Amino acid sequence: MRTIPFLPSQLAVTTIFNSIEFLGFANTSGKVFSGEQAQARQEANLDVSTKKVYSAGLKSLEQKDLHAAIKNFTATININPQFAPAYNDRGVARYRLGDKQSAIADLTTAIELNPYRAKYYNNRAFMLAGLKDRAGAIADYNSALMLNPNLAQAYFNRGTIHLQMENSLAALADFESAIRLDRNFAKAYFNRGVTRYKLREVQGAFEDFQKAAGLFKQQSRMDCYQDAVSKLRKLCY
Repeated sequence: MRTIPFLPSQLAVTTIFNSIEFLGFANTSGKVFSGEQAQARQEANLDVSTKKVYSAGLKSLEQKDLHAAIKNFTATININPQFAPAYNDRGVARYRLGDKQSAIADLTTAIELNPYRAKYYNNRAFMLAGLKDRAGAIADYNSALMLNPNLAQAYFNRGTIHLQMENSLAALADFESAIRLDRNFAKAYFNRGVTRYKLREVQGAFEDFQKAAGLFKQQSRMDCYQDAVSKLRKLCY
């Protein structure tokens, strides 16, 4: 493949992909970490009535009946104020309803009750990023990745924040970690392409946009595919 000359006026790099993934994703590694073990023990020790209320909340959350989910998670907390998962899940429901400050308060309580669960830090980081608290979000992603270094989405999210803050080298490292963990992570290739372009690695940027375009097309994400193709065209002409 030919080397593409660096022409700064040719490519606008304002388009980057932010995370729009569901809060509370599972661990990608499949391993059981101490935080997950603690939650499993907590859930096993719940009495039958509390399990029923909590399970109803999870079902409502899955069905996107957010008000019902909050009601059931609050009932669970009233019965067992030390049950961290209910705070996390209520926080997710509140965030989806736009009550972001209450959501962050719930995640903070979940972390205080179980400071060894990566998902709680990840969820709060997502929320803080939404409130433009980039330093707080990065700190929480750092904690999540210390507890579980196999979270491709967390690397991607942190890398996107670094990119927004013009910290291109840190962003590049995070996108590379995300790709190492998930070779089909199209958005990570796209954002790494943006980062490489900023670092004047234009050939690498072209290859990343090309890879992203192919993956987006395979995944039937045609709007994203068009974004990647647009970047390729601007690099070539």
